[in-house]
Amino acid sequence: METKMFCYQCQETSRGTGCTLIGICGKKPEVAAAQDLLIYVTKKIAAVATRLRAEGKKVGRETNHLITENLFTTITNANFDEDVIRARVASTLKKKRKSCSAS
Repeated sequence: METKMFCYQCQETSRGTGCTLIGICGKKPEVAAAQDLLIYVTKKIAAVATRLRAEGKKVGRETNHLITENLFTTITNANFDEDVIRARVASTLKKKRKSCSAS
């Protein structure tokens, strides 16, 4: 059996182990990959924000809000709009680059 995706983001996963071809919820592999990427870049910007705070530098409210919105986009598992998710990835990377260059 070919694995096109591995999604374990919700309580509806196939047999509680994760969906591998298409989500029980109808999620397509491309959307699962976009959500995984969004989670990855969100973890990275959160790490930058944590480091900046540890160095006594201010992290703006917009960064905190971006992280919260990204998590909401994926944790609720209700947004299957690949374009919206990829746009959030792009905006997160832009914010991370700006945060890193300001430090």
